[in-house]
Amino acid sequence: MRSISKKVPYRDLTYTQNVLTNAQLVQLKCIIATSFSNVEAEHYFALYFEKGESTKRRLRLFLSGGDIVGYCLLTFDDSNKDVCIVGASAAFLPDFRGKNSTFRFSLIEVLKRYIRNPRRKLLYADTMLSPAMFRAMAKNIAEVYPNNLPQNSAIATLYDTINPSGLVSPHNGLRCLKAVGRKTNYSEAEIARFRESSKTEIALYCSVNPDFDKGIALVVIIPISLTQFILTLKKILSSRVSGVLGRG
Repeated sequence: MRSISKKVPYRDLTYTQNVLTNAQLVQLKCIIATSFSNVEAEHYFALYFEKGESTKRRLRLFLSGGDIVGYCLLTFDDSNKDVCIVGASAAFLPDFRGKNSTFRFSLIEVLKRYIRNPRRKLLYADTMLSPAMFRAMAKNIAEVYPNNLPQNSAIATLYDTINPSGLVSPHNGLRCLKAVGRKTNYSEAEIARFRESSKTEIALYCSVNPDFDKGIALVVIIPISLTQFILTLKKILSSRVSGVLGRG
């Protein structure tokens, strides 16, 4: 087995139809099929990679020996006149899960989009089936919902607007859950480790969405603004300083 701590090379591109070879498309769909259960790879691929004429896509491919072993896809949906909705999909083959972080890629791509059109409102709103992916976002980004803070009426209204047919979490009273049917292909041991984790973000995820292993996803909302970028940068720098001092 390959070490999951080893980072692999990557390639960034703007995804459009016909930008990848047939062999690369087969590899991507294989990763999707391997990473999720109760999902038809062709349908999932069409939903995230091809649906929506007003959607722009940025894609990072993780490569090993010339083969695709993981990906991170960001979608920018401009079909709403009031706001551009940012979504994401990411998956890796089992041996490459762990240290091949998608956070920096996502942050940089969203920042570039914001700088190009600062007057266009941006809002990340997407479903997450993975406690690990939620932690990757929540531990670095300053303002993420849901969180451990008291929830105000504005956030509740936002969830009702974005996820009107969703499920209400008894943990926080927000309509922040969505039945998606598909499941992340975690082993029983991995699911148990998530449920027993003392890491703040993972514990929060499991409390808000205890049925993540049964096809229920957490709807994560991240407001995107200049203030968000500044506070996120401060949070990242503070975390790094704390880490250095902790090793001293």
